[in-house]
Order: sequence, then C-alpha cells, then structure tokens
Amino acid sequence: MNRHHKDILKLIQDQAGAPTQHTFLDSYLGSTHPRIAIGVPSLRQIAGSWMKAHRDLSADDVVALLSSLITAKSYTEKCMAGILLDYTTTGQREFDPAIFDTWLDHLEGWSEVDTLCTGKYTVKGLSSRWKEWKPLVTRFAKSAGIQKRRASLVLFCAPLRADKHEALAATALQNIDKLKSEKDILITKAISWLLRSMEKHHRTLVEEYIGENKDTLPKIAVRETLAKLTTGRKTRVTRK
Repeated sequence: MNRHHKDILKLIQDQAGAPTQHTFLDSYLGSTHPRIAIGVPSLRQIAGSWMKAHRDLSADDVVALLSSLITAKSYTEKCMAGILLDYTTTGQREFDPAIFDTWLDHLEGWSEVDTLCTGKYTVKGLSSRWKEWKPLVTRFAKSAGIQKRRASLVLFCAPLRADKHEALAATALQNIDKLKSEKDILITKAISWLLRSMEKHHRTLVEEYIGENKDTLPKIAVRETLAKLTTGRKTRVTRK
C-alpha cells in the first residue's frame, strides 16, 4: 500500500464506520467490493483538503497513489482515486493516459467506472492529449470487459458537455455504433447519457444520428435523447 494511500485511508476511517457488503446499495452500484460507511461529500472534503496540502506531488506520485487506491479491496478506496483526480493540478495530470487501461481492470459496476472516468480530468484531458486517447478509447469499445466498454462511452460525457469537440464527437458516435446492439444496462444507459451530453454543443449531429439510427439504438437512449432535445430533460414532464 502506498504511504499516501495509508494516510488517506486513515482519514476516511476516522470519519466512517465499518466496511459493509451485500446491501441493496451495493447491488444498485453494481459492485461486490466492500464499502466503508462514509458519504461522498465527506470523501470530497477529505480529497480536496489533502490534495491542497500536497501540491508538491509529481504526476508519477499521483499515478502511484491512485494505482494503490484502485487496486485496494474496498469500493470506497477505488472511488476515492477518481475523487482525488478531480483535485489534482494541471501538472499532476500529465501522466500517460494508458494507465487507465490497467486501472479499469480493477473496477466493476457503473459507479466505480464513472467516478474515475467522468470527472474534471476528462474535460480537458481527452482533448489536450487526443492523439494518445483516441486509440485507447477505440480499443476500450472492443474490450471483452464491460467496464472498459462503458468507459469508452462515459469518458466522452464531460468534455462533450463542456465544449464543442468535433474529433471527440466523431469517435464517440463510432463507439456508440460498435455498442448499440448490447442489452446490458451498463451500456444502454451509457449510450443515452453520452448522446444527451452532446445535445448542447452538437445538437444537429445528435439529431441526425438519432434520425438515422433510431431503429437500432437502445430504446431508452432514443427516448431519453429525444426528450432532452425537445424539453431539455431526459424524461418528458406530464402536466395535469
């Protein structure tokens, strides 16, 4: 265990109860990993304060810390890695994106994957290093591991929601094309989320894509995306 990991784990344990497992929430999160009884706001407070006090860490130091957390046994430590990444500096994020390939091998369920792959890092990280990210996310879409296939979709959500990125949008739709026949909710909901994330900056592209593929896309993705395009929400509001 990384020495910084030990320090952070103690901070978590000082504010939390004992690990839990096999609860209804665990089933919802899709993870079989034991969960420490502490809320996300508390984890974010710990992460923000700790990273603020450790601005001297290098990118290599950050990778070592996050790798230690992600390979730990508990759901909470795995998610803490993604939360910490949100509070890193630009310089601390200058690591090889290929490490995500290794990290994703140790995650399961939508919550662990999304906490790592949909944070502030991706908003600028994908576009600024797109030459490195493109082959990675393309490979994820063809992976046997469903956690990597989900990552190949949700990694695009934050950057495409934040700004207009033609190259990212094109690859995002290519990945959707590869995965749109899947029935697992981890994929169908991710497709819906990604299409809705593109609505603000790529509305015409989304409208055209839905029009051309509505019969082959997951029904939930078509329904929620059309509602988003029409009402600004993922579900229509029925007025009495």
